[in-house]
Amino acid sequence: MNHVFKKVCATFWLVLICVTAHATPAPSVLSITFSILSYAKWTTAVPEICVINNNNMASQFKNYLSSNDEYNYSVKSIDKQKIRSERCEVLIFSTFTPEEEQRVLNSSVEFPALSISSSNTECEIGSAFCLYRKNTGLSFKVNMDSLTQSKVRIDPRVLLLARATE
Repeated sequence: MNHVFKKVCATFWLVLICVTAHATPAPSVLSITFSILSYAKWTTAVPEICVINNNNMASQFKNYLSSNDEYNYSVKSIDKQKIRSERCEVLIFSTFTPEEEQRVLNSSVEFPALSISSSNTECEIGSAFCLYRKNTGLSFKVNMDSLTQSKVRIDPRVLLLARATE
């Protein structure tokens, strides 16, 4: 009887672990973005995140921040024409091609700013960090040229994270 009870308990726990593992949601664009940003060394107390040409995504960032006290950022949505006049430490692209990102970064950004894209899967040009879907989860790549040009200091351990997720 004791042996049967142990088998039933072991089976129950195994099933529970499997169900729980599948119930855990994949990391979101927001959580990955803030994880990356946590490796940056900022020159201001409250870095400004500018979401370019996407009011909906800016609202998602604001809602995420309001429910996560561990992050100290300000978020706003801006048009790409206003990048030059804003002092954004982080630029979020979600509706641009890699070529458009590169043009904007080359022509409008004259200050240290880290760029992150959710629409640039190859990450060969454009943003410094590129988020992409991988199987059922989310991963990111690093464009070292763009990261260097950003003039934002990043802890090198984030590069190991990018390598581990590819």
